[in-house]
Amino acid sequence: MMPILRTLRRLRADTRGMAAVEFAMWSALFFLVSLAGLDFGSFYLQRSSADEAVSAAAVSAFATRTSVNFDGMQGYVRALAGDNSLTVTTVCNGSTGTACTNSGRTCACLKNNGTYVAAASCSATCSGTGMTSGSTAGYYLQIVATKPYQTMILPPGFVMPSKIRQTATVRLQ
Repeated sequence: MMPILRTLRRLRADTRGMAAVEFAMWSALFFLVSLAGLDFGSFYLQRSSADEAVSAAAVSAFATRTSVNFDGMQGYVRALAGDNSLTVTTVCNGSTGTACTNSGRTCACLKNNGTYVAAASCSATCSGTGMTSGSTAGYYLQIVATKPYQTMILPPGFVMPSKIRQTATVRLQ
């Protein structure tokens, strides 16, 4: 029994190789943190790309507000983002059931919470609960780009949302 105890005491007192063990433990932690940082960076780069594309499409729609190319809007946003996996939808006056149009537009009032209320005419003054006083009815285009985000290291939805969603609303009339 004594030789075993002596061997165990000698091993406990021996500090050779301790730096190598510490290095291995710290480097594993460093690489784990670095890879998690890559997840964050990838998410923010993809979200930024979608945001820039949606913003540019909104500016383009406003610049051509009398003849907006609603049919080409999806392809335009995907091309600007450089991402064909983006799902792009366009909604006018908050109604998904009707197609956006360049002629015969029906206007609505935009409330502070992002919802719309139908208006009698495009020049009608908006009044009511949740509306900016003195505002007038308009024709609003909302561009929404979404795509699922797949993390590389972190569990899905752990820190970042599992979906990238960017929205822009622009008044065309």
